[in-house]
Amino acid sequence: MGCRADRLAGLSVPIPPVFVLAALVILLGTQLAYVASPRAPHYLVRLGLSALAVLLGEALGVAGVGAPLALGELHPVNDLVALGILQWAATRWARRAQPA
Repeated sequence: MGCRADRLAGLSVPIPPVFVLAALVILLGTQLAYVASPRAPHYLVRLGLSALAVLLGEALGVAGVGAPLALGELHPVNDLVALGILQWAATRWARRAQPA
């Protein structure tokens, strides 16, 4: 068992900084949306929407749409705008679906 652990410890997989920044944007956006409106929709749905928003924001940034600000390969303004719109729309939709 010790031999296998030694081999795995020697393997280093470099993680690009853009993935770390994107993960932080996803997690912080999800948490802020959940704190602002905790009842609708569920946290995992919000997490998925945040990931989708960051992917959409990055696609728009690569296409040249939106703010020219970029942190490395990440376009935080596009990501945050897309995240805000998707989370707001999900909250509105979930509240309409709930009985009064």
